This record gives sequence, C-alpha cells and structure tokens, in this order.
Amino acid sequence: MNSTYFAELILPLNLEGTFTYHLTDSDLQQIKIGQRVAVPFGTQKLYTGIIHSIHQNKPELYKTKGIHAFLDDEPIVTPFQIQFWEWIASYYMCTLGDVFRNAFPSALKLESQTFVRLINPDYENLQELNDHEYLVFEALKLRQIISVEEAALIIDAKSAIPTLKLLIDKGIIQLDEKIQEKYTPKIDNYVRIHPDIKGNDQAFIQILDSLKKNANKQRESLLQLITLETQNQGKPLKVADFVKMGSTNAVIKSLAEKGAVEIYQFQTSRVDENELEKEEIHQLTLKQTEALEKIKEEFASKNTVLLHGVTSSGKTEIYLKLMEQVIAKGNKVVYLLPEISVTTQIVHRIKKHFGEKVGVYHSKFNQNERVELWQKTLNGDFDIIIGPRNVLFMPFDQIGLVIVDEEHESSYKQMDTKPFFQGRDMAMVLGSMTKAKVLLGSATPSIESYFNARQGKYGYVELTERFGKIQLPEINLVDLKKAQREKEMTHDISHILRDEIIEQLKEKKQVILFQNRRGYAPIMECNSCGNTPECPNCDVSLTYHKFSNQLKCHYCGYAQAKPNRCVSCGSIELNTKGLGTEQIEHQLQEIFPEARIRRMDVDAMRGKFAYEKLIEDFENKEVDILIGTQIITKGFDFGNVNFVGVIRADSLLNFPDFRAHEKAFQLLTQVSGRAGRRQEQGKVLIQSYQPEHQILQNVTTYNYHQTMKDIIYERKEFFYPPFTRLINLRFKHTNKERLDKTAAQLVQLLKPSFESRCLLGPEAPSVGRINNQYITDVMIKILPNQSPIKVKQLILQQIERLHTIAAYRSVKIDIDVDPM
Repeated sequence: MNSTYFAELILPLNLEGTFTYHLTDSDLQQIKIGQRVAVPFGTQKLYTGIIHSIHQNKPELYKTKGIHAFLDDEPIVTPFQIQFWEWIASYYMCTLGDVFRNAFPSALKLESQTFVRLINPDYENLQELNDHEYLVFEALKLRQIISVEEAALIIDAKSAIPTLKLLIDKGIIQLDEKIQEKYTPKIDNYVRIHPDIKGNDQAFIQILDSLKKNANKQRESLLQLITLETQNQGKPLKVADFVKMGSTNAVIKSLAEKGAVEIYQFQTSRVDENELEKEEIHQLTLKQTEALEKIKEEFASKNTVLLHGVTSSGKTEIYLKLMEQVIAKGNKVVYLLPEISVTTQIVHRIKKHFGEKVGVYHSKFNQNERVELWQKTLNGDFDIIIGPRNVLFMPFDQIGLVIVDEEHESSYKQMDTKPFFQGRDMAMVLGSMTKAKVLLGSATPSIESYFNARQGKYGYVELTERFGKIQLPEINLVDLKKAQREKEMTHDISHILRDEIIEQLKEKKQVILFQNRRGYAPIMECNSCGNTPECPNCDVSLTYHKFSNQLKCHYCGYAQAKPNRCVSCGSIELNTKGLGTEQIEHQLQEIFPEARIRRMDVDAMRGKFAYEKLIEDFENKEVDILIGTQIITKGFDFGNVNFVGVIRADSLLNFPDFRAHEKAFQLLTQVSGRAGRRQEQGKVLIQSYQPEHQILQNVTTYNYHQTMKDIIYERKEFFYPPFTRLINLRFKHTNKERLDKTAAQLVQLLKPSFESRCLLGPEAPSVGRINNQYITDVMIKILPNQSPIKVKQLILQQIERLHTIAAYRSVKIDIDVDPM
C-alpha cells in the first residue's frame, strides 16, 4: 500500500490544472488546504502556491518535487474560495492559475529572484579574469551574495549574463534562487512618558530640573506630552502627530536620550480607520418603505432582485436598511460599486451608519494595504465589505446579502487581464454558492437584467418617484446644425447653453458639463496635405493634449512633443479636429474668465486621492463648473447642482458596437440625474447634430421601457444578447500574415459545428494594431438550444487541434466569454 502523500497546488501560471508535489512526514504535520507554500517550478524558479488538495495518487509520467517552505501557519485562502475560483476558470475559459494571479494580492505572491553566490573566495588565477569578471569577484568577496540585477549595475547590463556564465564555468560562483517576501508591515514610531519616571515624583522632578537651563523647548514638550496623555487617557500618540502639535523630532530624540520619554514602535494598519460620528439611518418615505417590503417579498421566492429606481429615488437608503437587517441576523454584506475611487460619497455614508465594521477595497490601494484588508476580512473583522469587481475575490464568510449598485455599468467587466469576468454575473454566482440574496440596483438597468426580470427569472421592484417628490430634470435638445447655421455658437458652446450657464452662476449654483472624450483634440491634421500623426505602435491617430503640449496614444501610452511642422510636407499649418474635455475647459475659461473651472477625467485625476479631493472641493462650492467624461455619471449626489450640459451626444450614438444605443441612453440618463437632486427641478441641455434621433427623444421623456423594448426587438432580429450568448476569440501577433492564417484556419475547424449566422469573422476590430501586435476577432453566438458547456469544450478542442501545427502556436488567442 502506498503511504506517500502528495499535494495538488495552484500556481500563478497560465497553465492548465494543478501541480503535484510530494510531502514529507514533517509536511504532513503542518499542511492545510488554503495555505501558501513556496515550491520550485522548472529548473530554478520558485513560486508561491496554494494547497488545493491532498491525496496518495503517485504520478506515473514524471518525478515529483518537494515543497520548499510553508509560508503560513494557517490557511490564507478558504475552501469556498478555491471552489469559486474553479467555477470562474471553467466559465470564463481560463486557467486556475490565471484566476489565482488576479484574485490574490501581489504582495502575498512571493517571487524568486536569482542571486549570485561566491563559492570559491580563494580563487588564485586572478590574471585570467577579465575586467568585468574581476569587478564581480571583488564585489562578492565583500558581500558573499548579490542579485543578478546588482551585478548588472556593477558592470554594464549587456555584459552581466555572459560574465556570470564565465564565472560559473570557472567554478567561482553559483546561481541561487532566494524567495522575496513583498509584504512588509507598517511600523510607526510612538512616544510616551518614560515608565521609569511615571509615578516616580523624585525622578520626574530631577528630569524637570535638568531641563531648566538651555532646554526650554524640551521642557515645554515634556509638559505638553503629560497634558496630552492625561486628556487622551493613555491613548497611543504617534511621533509624527506630536511633531504636528509643535514639537520637533530633535527635541523628542533629546528627551528620549535623557530618559524623560520613551520612543516605541507599533505595527499599525494601512487600511483607513478614520473615526466618524455615527448617524442613524433616515426614516424611509412611503414609496421607499413599499419598495423595501416588495424586495423582501421577492427574496422569499427568488435569489436575485432587480431594483429599478429613477435617479435620486433614494436607493442607497433602501440598501442601508437591508444591510442593517442582514447584519442583525449575524450575516455579512458585500457591496459592489463600479469604481470605488469616484463613489466616495456613498462609502462615507455607509461608514457613518456602520462605523469601523466597514472595510473598503480601494482600486488605488497599494499592495501592502490590500494584504491588510485581506487579512482583516479573513479574520471576520468587517460586517460590510465595499469595493469594485475585484472585491469578489476576498475571503468572505457568512455572506447574507450581495448588493450590485449601478449594475448596468460596463466597469464591472474586466477587459485587460484574465479572467475576463463580468462582476455583476459573478456576484450572482457568489450569492448562489453562499445561499446569499443578490440585489441589483440601477436607474437604467442593463438589457440582460431587465429581460431576466421581465421573464420572471429575477424579482423586479420599481421606484418611480424621486426622494422628496422632486420632479425629474427637464431635458431639452439643442440642434447644433441650426445653431451653427444661425451663428449662435461660441467655439463648441451654443448660446442657449452659454446663457443657461450664466444664469446658473448668477444664482450661485454649480454646473456639470459632460463630454465623453479626454484630451484636447483626438486628431491633429496638416491643412496642406492632410497628414495626421499616428502612433508608431498602434493603428490610431495621436490625441493632442494641450496642457502637456504632447501628442499621446490612449492605447499604449506612447507620447511625443507636439510638432511645429508637418512631418510629411513641412507645412506649419497644423490644425486640430474633434473635441476633448481639455479643449472644453480651455473654451470655458475664455467665455467665463471669472468662473472656477475643474476637469474630472483620467488625465486630471492621477494622484491617489485626486477624486476625493476634487469631490470635496466641489461639495465645498470651491468649483463653479465641473467638466468630465463618463466618470461624472457614476452616482454623485451634489445638492447645489441644478443644471447639467452635454457638449456632444453624437459620438455616443455612432459608436460601432451593438450595445451603442443601450449605453448612450444609460449615460445620458445617468448624467441628467446629477441635476436638481434637492429642492427644485433641475434642467438638462443636450447638444447634438441629430436631435431627431429616437434614443435622444426617449432620453428627454425618460422612456426607459420603450427604449429597451425597441433594442430588445433589434437584438432578437440579429441574434444578440439576451437571446444568444457570445464568445469572442481575439488573435494577437506581430506578424499580420501569420495572424490572418491562424484565425482563418481556426474558423475552418469551427465551421462544421456552427450556422453561418453564429460564426462571424475573422475581422479586424476598429483598432487593428495595439502595441505592435496585430489583432483580429472571431465572434461565436451560442443559441438558446445549444449547450454553452459543449460549445466551450468544442472551442478548446479545436484550439488544441490548431496548436498541433507549430506555425500557429505563437499566435496568442484570448477567449472572452460574454464580451462587452
């Protein structure tokens, strides 16, 4: 009977399955499912793995390796998380390693780094060494071990590897792998009265007397510290905070040397724990109470409920009441927001009601802060966890409710790294697996959610009245063709829009303007020959940014200084075309020189707390006009905004995407909802070259149901969601000919299994090359009578078959299930 045990490990690699390692008797004494371990993989690399399972099935085809080290005494990943990761990997057609790499804080994934160790310090034939070898040898005699990166700094980088190889061949050095712990606890310095003089009057008087001469500042600081300790009843005081109160680091250090104070260190949390004065949840209105009761009724028979409430109808207050009831039963709440950095107001409100039991997963947290939040969640320190889509990977326990606010938002879809998951859909699976209820909330629900609610798959609750019975804003359209014809335009601002802004500023009201394109202008063109500067790495024109006087690519980050002459013909007549937020800001500064104007877009919001600072300034009425991209549509609640303007709506309507009309209606309705949220009805002006467009007409009348009915009819006609499921295959390679051949070959392999209407492509997307990689797409539609599982298996089988031909293996194929 085989008494040898083996562990299956999840490694952060884009390779199928788990990996088998043998266990020693001492390993068996400490091993637990969910622990982190360091293991060798390949020839010399060490990786962090997660213990997936333990068994006695010895692999027959290869020899197993052992575990290098245990990194935790207790599991850091729960069995449920592993089960959830496996579902994600299966559904989104990626590897378990892809999910692990994305789900786990980077600081907890230790990585190996190659080090150079001196093994022959008495090497005698120094005359045989060249200059580079000698420098590395001397450095190692001083330190015994250095990293390859340090060796590259000692000599020039290109010579580092050849030099190290020569030293290895001569038996002077060897390469080692040393595992690096990325997470470091935050240690702060604190100060207190020295325990030896506390309560010892004689010692205290002696210290005080010694400070009378030439040490008045030290004496004042000591007395101030005594007062603070008395007032704060012994609460720890940071050195940094004491310095802010008037002392200095030099004075504190001198007092410590004289035995008057003690400086000690303490590990503190990086996670924000600001104490807020708790507030009671507001009394719900009659309509809110009815909606709350209806939600609870629907939850009795359904796991998911869609709350369709118009903007400013008080959905957040309903969420708060539900949270309170769930927490009272001893369960926890997961609250999803599309982008945590721009929803500070909601986070603040929740914290005011539930205090320190609220954990916030911030998209701009550094890796150390994410580790601490992970550990606090694992310990059950929070009743509520708030965050964007990645918060779903946290080690939860006892979840009773999952709330997905603004469920229609495309931000819930991860599009940059595997797995390409949809946070809203994953939240429903999380709810199903944990037996928790899921509440989807939006003023403009996605077509899929609305369709599922109308089909009876989800519960449906509608809230048609704004809080306080305030009327929805009055929305009017401005015909830009007519305004230009009648010369009623100043730059890109119609006189109707200009006059309304003047009126609002006179009344000391604030204004929000929406333009869904950043930068100054998307195109710079030569008036003589028509040449447009393009990105050398991507098939797109460079966007002009006036503030930095640069042309930038918004896909790969390439930037160059604005040219003074056309690179093609030498002409100095260069002109910009198109419109971005930066240009609108510039135009408004000319039209309203006295107004305080700010911009909210990716370029202007670079700092860690840039959004929070701008929101605070806007709430404090230090900003008159706020211009922004779609960031400003995401759930802001400003009491002094009665007017919203949309500069150009046409780019939203004409986007080449089957979801364009749905997204246009959602964005325009959401941005309109920022106006008139308090006492009086707000106003909205939407500028457009096609005011007769049906989507714009529906926005002005808030006709959501008719809009969805029209779009659902079109989707059914052309086989798009919610009547089909989509899988997009994206091919990438630096050689276009090889890319096209590979995509065409895979389509040939798939053709016998699909109708022609269900297999589209290969076809290049609107941007056919990014970062020097050519791109082509193949779209697969899964009909209701087909099994999605069998279709996915077929796709993977055919890709495997394709890869039997060596020439096709170098082409990267990304599989995106449910693309946006």
